Amino acid sequence: MSSSRGSPIPLFKIKVEDKGTIKDIREIIVRIDGLPGCLNGELVDFGEGVKGIVMGFTEREVLALVLGDTGRLRMGRGVKGISEPFEIPVGSGFLGRMVTALGEPCDQGDPIKAEGHMPVFKPSLPITARAPLDEFLPTGTKVVDAIVPIAKGQRELILGDRITGKTVVAVDAILNQKDTGVICIYCCIGKSVSSVSKVMATLHNGGALPYTVVLSATDNSPVGEQYLVPFAAASMGEHFASKGRDVLIVFDDLTKHAWAYRQLSLLLDRPPGREAYPGDIFYVQTQLMERAGRFNDAQGGGSMTFLAIAETLQGDLTGYIPSNLASMCDGQILLSSSVFAEGTRPAIDIPLSISIVGGRAQPEVLKKHAMQLRAEYARYVEVMRLSRLSTGVGPEAARTMAQGEAMLAVFQQGQHCPTGLAEQVVLLHALERGIVSELPPEGRDEFRKEIFGYVCERNSAIVSHIEEHQALDKEVEQALDGVLRQYIEEKTTIVSEGD
Repeated sequence: MSSSRGSPIPLFKIKVEDKGTIKDIREIIVRIDGLPGCLNGELVDFGEGVKGIVMGFTEREVLALVLGDTGRLRMGRGVKGISEPFEIPVGSGFLGRMVTALGEPCDQGDPIKAEGHMPVFKPSLPITARAPLDEFLPTGTKVVDAIVPIAKGQRELILGDRITGKTVVAVDAILNQKDTGVICIYCCIGKSVSSVSKVMATLHNGGALPYTVVLSATDNSPVGEQYLVPFAAASMGEHFASKGRDVLIVFDDLTKHAWAYRQLSLLLDRPPGREAYPGDIFYVQTQLMERAGRFNDAQGGGSMTFLAIAETLQGDLTGYIPSNLASMCDGQILLSSSVFAEGTRPAIDIPLSISIVGGRAQPEVLKKHAMQLRAEYARYVEVMRLSRLSTGVGPEAARTMAQGEAMLAVFQQGQHCPTGLAEQVVLLHALERGIVSELPPEGRDEFRKEIFGYVCERNSAIVSHIEEHQALDKEVEQALDGVLRQYIEEKTTIVSEGD
């Protein structure tokens, strides 16, 4: 084609598409010929409104996880690479709603208007983008806040056998964030529909839904969604953290997440390793847990705290998944079947529960009263073991046993009844003064239930001072001692008159 000098040269827009064809369909995993330019974690379009996410490669094939109805797929059909990361919609409109791993509402509510989209798989922020973990996150569980404190941005593992109360401890932490400004995300992985319904009812009755997002992939959801849902929950939390909000995410539970990834790996023909789990299960869950933290002002100044639940088998802490998760976290809360059988609620095994960083953020008023509790409990357990081998105990051992039993009575707590900081301080102060141990066993539960209301009624300034300053000065301590003595005197008088 000839053209005169100076005339414009016609330009043509060239559109390059990455295409392939479906070679094999194995349940929810599709093998694709072609797509030479796709990357792991990117989306592919199968047509008919069905998309997928690239999960891996072989020498000649691309392996993709189907996000949708596999019944619409056919062998030999064309596949188009989108070259975009897998994203979910995020925004404040999701508060109070239950959604799937893909961000779609599943609570029969109205459609949700998203404020933006966040990639589901993304690297964790580097250490230079993080801030120290020095802010306390109250869970409302007395034994946790006193002995195993949690800081904002911490990763704490909740371990235990089935039906020992792991979910109760985590849900109580969500309930306790009411009026604190903390955004909560409850991530259900592989649990039954009835279990999720109970959690939703508890959050609704406790007034927690307005600040909570529920992401659900129940046991009847596709295994691909069970694998994706914790990463989607982390992305949802990062949206709020980037806006300066503190976020608490509960993963319930990561043992079932490992099961889901094991099923995917078998479909992907990856060789099994220990306990038939794929060799990269540690890397996959580490990618998730490393996204927690407290971030500096350049990253929004927010924080993400993870409470990860994992199931043990007959109390075995050396299982592959529990031991892996324990190495990723900053501490663990162990719920014991034997403690549960003794009637202690929550059934937390105090000697085996630790928090590596939470003690730095614990308020001084709690730290002061809780400093010796772990050692006192250890002495109590040792004396109890020795007392079973002898017919009697000495006066010192009797005092140790009385103090240990008083401690257990103070830490006793019902389901979904979180305890505030001021009430915890009052109870721990009475425990430290030996007031609880001097009471008869039948009077300790009554004391625990009544004393805080009594203090509020007789001298509310004590409670106001603790809540405002998170400290006890000498004058307030003396006033609190006076109220406690007055309560004991009144109870003693009532008992004497009854006799």
